[in-house]
Amino acid sequence: MALAVIALCLLMASYVALRDLRTALLLSVFLLPFSGLDVDVGLRVTMYQVVLLPVVLISIARLTQPGFAPPPLAAGALFAAFLLWATVWSLLQLGIIPQPQVGDGILRSPSVRAVIQIALLIFAISPIFITPMVVDRLDDVRRMGRLYVAGAVVLAIIGWVQLAIWYATGTNPIPVEAFNAFLGGSNSAAVSGAFGFESLNIYRMNSFAGEPRELAIAVCIALLMLQAHALTAPNPGGWRLALLWLFLFATLLATFSTSGLGLWLIASLTLIPACLLFRVPLARSPAQLIGTAAAFIIPMLLIVTAIQSTGFDIIGIIAERTVERLGSDGAIEDFDLAIFGFLASHPDAALAGVGLGNAHLYATPYLDPLFALYAEGNVFIAKTLYLRLISELGIIGFSLFLSWYLWLSIKARLAFDSPPMINAIIPTAGAVLVVSFGSVLATPMTYAVAAAMTTLCAIGARRSGQLAALPQPA
Repeated sequence: MALAVIALCLLMASYVALRDLRTALLLSVFLLPFSGLDVDVGLRVTMYQVVLLPVVLISIARLTQPGFAPPPLAAGALFAAFLLWATVWSLLQLGIIPQPQVGDGILRSPSVRAVIQIALLIFAISPIFITPMVVDRLDDVRRMGRLYVAGAVVLAIIGWVQLAIWYATGTNPIPVEAFNAFLGGSNSAAVSGAFGFESLNIYRMNSFAGEPRELAIAVCIALLMLQAHALTAPNPGGWRLALLWLFLFATLLATFSTSGLGLWLIASLTLIPACLLFRVPLARSPAQLIGTAAAFIIPMLLIVTAIQSTGFDIIGIIAERTVERLGSDGAIEDFDLAIFGFLASHPDAALAGVGLGNAHLYATPYLDPLFALYAEGNVFIAKTLYLRLISELGIIGFSLFLSWYLWLSIKARLAFDSPPMINAIIPTAGAVLVVSFGSVLATPMTYAVAAAMTTLCAIGARRSGQLAALPQPA
């Protein structure tokens, strides 16, 4: 059933892409936060990937049109160097990687999975060179941002309905892996995000984003986009923007995700420095910024105080989900600890890495005995992007990635002499990178922001006459 549904969705997505490639691309952006609409067929396939695939294939096919030339990529040399290093170095590992039986099925065997990981990386970064071939208007770049936020809002609405039903009936209507289980995918289990505090059962929202922390990361990035817009736009939207932000922030809290909330806080602190570093004009005065912070912090403190005074130990719950958890594991999760252990014992591996998707083959012996009960014999990756890049592609690959992203951000900032209402993309790019360095779950969003910056550079080049107009499909 799973393969049949994927085939049907792929057929429908292909129809949309053939009719209007731009619409299909924008639809994929809307679906980006819906990581819970996935199915495991030996590989995890999401609805975002299903919709994006026809866009990629049709865009590649357009390259065969007479007279069609793709726009040159901004920071293309560094991007090509990163991709070439990731591909060639990972291919060279095929003859030397260990070959233990890992997981179920041939797709998870070491050599086959290693090749698939190379293909998946190319597909994951494909929006970076596909989007400038499809989008040629600033309005569409702005629309990409609005559609991502809209996707997060839809997830949030579904999530609040989920919680209402869950508390009313005691049954979670959307458990984690619900979509995968419904389609008959493998490795599915109806797991609910909940925890107990004293005599209370507290339910964690996950909606159709996968696990609660996946919803938290999706909403965190939407919040950061709204904050960047509020910082840089002359007319950001007033009360409508404030109410939208509050709704999404309440959703973030409802996930009870320590990582999501912590990464939102850290990334929020990078927005203004990113604006100053890249000389993005701030549309808000220091007094307005201080007033906005006070308008948020003071009511939050009053709400916590009021709830605590009723006898409900809200401070205890906050401490359990933050301070106590950080104290128990040092904020480093199970798989990351094992990978750190491997790199500490083999520092030479940190220079070039062990190839895409291969870290678990080397780090498994370094798993904590408690974690080994469920992780040993299974595939796992680092849960932070920086550690995944270093463990798989080494400091070399990590440096190439970071250099490319930084240079692309600079090029995007310089794409227009008088930047219009797209200033928010620069601080957003920095904040999203911070989130991805804290959680690998934000990697697709990082590539999406990079695609938007690459597209801005191409549009700027066309407007200045350095690049010909984008040809229309035949």
